[in-house]
Amino acid sequence: MNGATGDGARSGARGARGRAGAAAVLAGAALRHQRRSWRTVFVAVLATSLLLGCFALAVTTVALGRPAVERYAAAPVVVTADQTTHHRGAQAPLTERLRIPASVADLLRSVPEVARVVTDREFRVPADDGTTYPGRPWEAAELAPWGLREGRAPEAAGEVVASADLDLPVGARVAGYRVVGVADGPAALWFTAPEAARLGGQDNVDVIGVLPGPGVSTGALSTAVREALDAAGAVDARPADERPADDTGELRVLTGDGRGAAEALGAAPLWRDLLALFGAISGTVLMVAGLVLATLITRALRHRAGELALLRAVGAQPGQLRATVCREATAVALPAALLGAALAVPVFALLWRPVTAQAATAGLTLPVVPWALPAPLLTAALTVAAVALAALPATAASGRPTTPRGSGKNQPPGGPAPDGGRAVPPPTATRHPLPQRRQPTAMEPPARSGATGASTCGAADAPEVTAVGPGPRTGAERRPARLTEASAEPRVSGRVTLAPDDGPGHDRGAASPGSAVPADAGRTDTHGPRAGRTPDRLCGSRSIHRRAGAATDGPERGPGTGSPTAPAPATPAPAAPPTLAAGSAGRRIGGLVVLGLGAASAGSAVALPGDGAAAAAGAAVVVMVIGCALLGPWIAGWVLGLLARPLRRLGGAGGWLAVAHGRADSARLGAAIVPIVLVTAFAVVQLGADASVRHATAEQARAAGSAEGALATTVLTTRSELGDPVIDRHPALGVTAEELRALDPGVRAGDLGALGPGTVAVGADRARALGAGVGDTLTLRYGDGTEARLRVVAVYERSLALGAFLLDRGQLAPHVTDPDAPPAPAPAQDLERRLSTAAVAAIAALALLAVCSTLTVITVGRRPERDLLRRVGAGRGQLGTMLAVEAAVVAVTGLLLGAAVAALPLTAFSWATLHAPPYLPPGQAAALVAAVVLTTAAGSLLPALRR
Repeated sequence: MNGATGDGARSGARGARGRAGAAAVLAGAALRHQRRSWRTVFVAVLATSLLLGCFALAVTTVALGRPAVERYAAAPVVVTADQTTHHRGAQAPLTERLRIPASVADLLRSVPEVARVVTDREFRVPADDGTTYPGRPWEAAELAPWGLREGRAPEAAGEVVASADLDLPVGARVAGYRVVGVADGPAALWFTAPEAARLGGQDNVDVIGVLPGPGVSTGALSTAVREALDAAGAVDARPADERPADDTGELRVLTGDGRGAAEALGAAPLWRDLLALFGAISGTVLMVAGLVLATLITRALRHRAGELALLRAVGAQPGQLRATVCREATAVALPAALLGAALAVPVFALLWRPVTAQAATAGLTLPVVPWALPAPLLTAALTVAAVALAALPATAASGRPTTPRGSGKNQPPGGPAPDGGRAVPPPTATRHPLPQRRQPTAMEPPARSGATGASTCGAADAPEVTAVGPGPRTGAERRPARLTEASAEPRVSGRVTLAPDDGPGHDRGAASPGSAVPADAGRTDTHGPRAGRTPDRLCGSRSIHRRAGAATDGPERGPGTGSPTAPAPATPAPAAPPTLAAGSAGRRIGGLVVLGLGAASAGSAVALPGDGAAAAAGAAVVVMVIGCALLGPWIAGWVLGLLARPLRRLGGAGGWLAVAHGRADSARLGAAIVPIVLVTAFAVVQLGADASVRHATAEQARAAGSAEGALATTVLTTRSELGDPVIDRHPALGVTAEELRALDPGVRAGDLGALGPGTVAVGADRARALGAGVGDTLTLRYGDGTEARLRVVAVYERSLALGAFLLDRGQLAPHVTDPDAPPAPAPAQDLERRLSTAAVAAIAALALLAVCSTLTVITVGRRPERDLLRRVGAGRGQLGTMLAVEAAVVAVTGLLLGAAVAALPLTAFSWATLHAPPYLPPGQAAALVAAVVLTTAAGSLLPALRR
């Protein structure tokens, strides 16, 4: 028993090794045989891995971002107010300085572990010429530390030290003060401590730096300070009745890298925005990358359907086919993905440098740590896994024997062979080994009577298929059934005579499936210089995947003679390549359902405010592109049916061939259209949304007038979304009565003349989102976290130009860190816009590469068809016209369909948030069209020029 079990185990192991060896041999041969297709896949996988690797490094770097420590680098412990506000568990960073009472400094001076306490406050000093300078106490320079370059420290109230960036020499006078020294550090005027307290306010300070006594560690100092603050119940400077209920007002004790939070208040909001931006972009990148790889791998394997079906017919098991294809895909994808991951590091370092520099201006450090550099290896592994998974469905479809149209009860046992040869035996049939491959010595022209045409191209290099069946065979039946070749069509007037597309008596087996081959292609030349001759070869050796031609009804003639030989048994018409049928009811219904869901998502954007409308529009684009992918073959067939007559009339023989090819394999045409739909819809929505907002903002700004001199800041509102608390940040404008008279906000309801302390005017979109109207009371939080209940006095239209809220300037100024500061460009907004544009460009480039790669794979796979058409009389000009017409149909259909897919969600978003039609700059639209047309031409025409 044990011996039998051991023998069985060893036999199973040998069988497994044998199957693995066969799969390896087949995979190696296929890689050599399909070099051009796999080369295209290699480039696409490399680009995908490179892009994903760069995004992985960017997300990792942003996640590790932190505010820079500069001003307080010499202070081991820093005390500041909590620069975040809270609402039922949600929190948001504050953009304005929340101050702390000056009495906290006196409290900390009494702590034994503290050697010295230094306070810092920032204020504005107006000059006689209207310029304002930032001012700080000179003792705060010790916290950096920043030292003197020349001169001395200020000693009297009328003396200052100027930063070197102000370019003020010693002895100069500025804002009524005499410069006595020049120091390092940011642009500022440094005053004595009493003068700084007089100018900046006696009661509050911004930050307190704590220096330790001898032998006191940072940990011990931090613990002592924390205990002292808690014991005294020290809180920030907000009045208790203006502090939100969820804000405790507790002071923060910062050490190490956390000290940066006390310096640049804009760093934390920028960090959160960048995280949200890359989170949203990463999802889009993964979706596009997955669609690109799945489409490309499927097309690379689909044109080999005949080859895989032939292997299946002669005895290859499904597991062997899956192992073979997975070995091929992995052998190509693994080096490509690793190379892309290796290139991602230097490419990211080069492209990320300006991002780091611009983020530093906002006080945000984006470190690239060494342990994050292997992150592209993870994305490379995901890329290889995606390629292998994409190959499995294509293998299952290609290796499954199919039943040709018209076959039925008279089929031999097992049904017709997928390659058009003898029948596939039932499971009990005896399989005979393949004989040694041999090349024919002469052409075997088909009989004249009843002959409808020829075989598939590539039969000359196909392996001989031994007839299989349940019983013994004799005579001619034991001879290997060769895939015979067709003879050439005489060239008559330089024009190809096309077979009808369909109709009674049309023999679909007369031509290679997916190609437009003349029905009488089997005749030999009867006149002209090629009279009596037949071609010795129809197409190249890479055509094993094409189907065998239909057998003739007359007697078979021997090679090189006119004498008949033993009649060959009639064989059924060859099966078409197993593709997803354009008329598949399930696929068509599924595609229509998905399109309906996308349209519903786009329609919901109209009823949603702001961010909700943008999210709904983005989801609608993704869903509708998937729907178009499912309906691709049906859409391609419909377009060809619509354009068939003009293409045939205007394109001549090339137009006829293009229509015939498209109708014969609409799945191929649909697969070529889908990537163009993807890139067009994605680019139009992303570019159009940003351009529409900019265009609408500029239009409103022209209509509203100039808001120069107004106080710009942000305010916060709270709400619930699906039961979860959310804190939203909105732009706000503080205006005086004179400034308000110069503006035209487009008042819809109420009276702006009533705007003053305790009141607010609200933009129409924000009022609709908050459910507020004139006379209602809103609860807002200023930029420093102070809560206020304000009465709505007006609702206005032009909120894109003026902000979501208009407030009285005198009411808003105490809650702004520097109300007298001149307006300056926001580096955070500019950085986010640049990163978003770069990400859109990278994703669009990947989608364009998918377009070129897919078309290249399709064109390479059709080379045997072109060779066959050349043999039967098609001229180079006719074939060139055919390819150009097909490329034009693919490009125009993809552009129009992509624009239609993008139009619905983009229009819904634009009307919901801007109340205006969408806008796309003509230059961007022209660039998009040119990129798609050039990419389509490169993928369709250039591979056909190479031999």
